[in-house]
Amino acid sequence: MLQQTWTSRCLMKFYAVVAASPASWETHKIAERIEQRILNSNPVMEAFGNACTLRNNNSSRFGKFIQLQLNRAQQMTGAAVQTYLLEKTRVACQASSERNFHIFYQICKGASEDERLQWHLPEGVAFSWLPNPERSLEEDCFEVTREAMLHLGIDTPTQNNIFKVRRKAAPFVFGRDDGQPLS
Repeated sequence: MLQQTWTSRCLMKFYAVVAASPASWETHKIAERIEQRILNSNPVMEAFGNACTLRNNNSSRFGKFIQLQLNRAQQMTGAAVQTYLLEKTRVACQASSERNFHIFYQICKGASEDERLQWHLPEGVAFSWLPNPERSLEEDCFEVTREAMLHLGIDTPTQNNIFKVRRKAAPFVFGRDDGQPLS
């Protein structure tokens, strides 16, 4: 777990305990559900916003702002998470021993044969914007990302729509090392 995630979790737990009145078990449960949703968002944010850099295999390339929402009694009633992608250039260019965002490798390594067909991703193609694909990382776990998306209410058809590469955009999105378009 990322240090910033661990710190966020500790702070949310502390606030949930302090803010919930001792007589209100329901308020405590609401705070726990809010905390769990925020934590469930982390694998998704890491997949789409983290990359392997020279110094760190799971380096955050985004900023995260968590706003806890309270009622007049200072009980947690909701939360909002905003993320800011800090390094958009990583999509097109990485240092020689670095990798692009985790999600691209997760899709290429974790998609089933049927998903590859549905998403227009040929098996075994080398993509120029995905350097060092032979390097396996713990962060390459596509199932963890997909499961987290389900917990956040992103159903499978919506996920398929997110992961699907549009035929006309594919050469621009992934690029081929041999210069040939994806068929």
